[in-house]
Amino acid sequence: MSLPPFLGNVIALLLALMVPAALGCVVLAGLSLRAEGGINYQLGGSFLKYILWSAIFLTVQGIGSWFAGLGLGLNGINGSFGTGFLAPLVTVATKFMQDVVLAHLIPVIAAALVLKAILDTAEGHSPLPSIISALFLLGVQGLFTIFQGWNDGTQFATTDFLVNAWNYLASELCPLAAALAIGGAVLAYVRNRNWMRYAASSFGLLTVSGLWYLIKAMAGA
Repeated sequence: MSLPPFLGNVIALLLALMVPAALGCVVLAGLSLRAEGGINYQLGGSFLKYILWSAIFLTVQGIGSWFAGLGLGLNGINGSFGTGFLAPLVTVATKFMQDVVLAHLIPVIAAALVLKAILDTAEGHSPLPSIISALFLLGVQGLFTIFQGWNDGTQFATTDFLVNAWNYLASELCPLAAALAIGGAVLAYVRNRNWMRYAASSFGLLTVSGLWYLIKAMAGA
């Protein structure tokens, strides 16, 4: 089914806005991480939802290809139409995310989280949630670059993105978290506090991939 040029331009505009929208979702995920505790996440919580929406926005072209493979594609979208006179809107949205949000707003929010960590410490609470959220926000640009590299543009780009995210989490982030857990175990031992949970967490983080394959084997998957 062919589309009128104007409608095709509007859809092309929406598709072009998917990248800044995905970047905005990553920023919101960092803010949600602090709200959910910083060192953990809630199943069905905002952090995972924003990460999922970021994946969907980045891979929407692949989703369109999947529907097109089922005969539900629309002629005139994949390259036939440009954004036309609506193109400045894409430029404005992209520059806003890069020049305003990432370059100016994110450092201020991260600084506020560092101050929050100090105040949490003064009240006897752990500063880690605020510190981790601040680090996440400061690394949004690099993380988003990694996200874009996970988009292979195929019909299964969304699920491939999530698989790559899991592999990155298990192979790159979990060992770093395990090292921090070992440090926490040492400090807890020195202060005569319960250090076993930190040691157990470190062991679990180092073996998370093996545990996952063990559970899959037990389930026969």
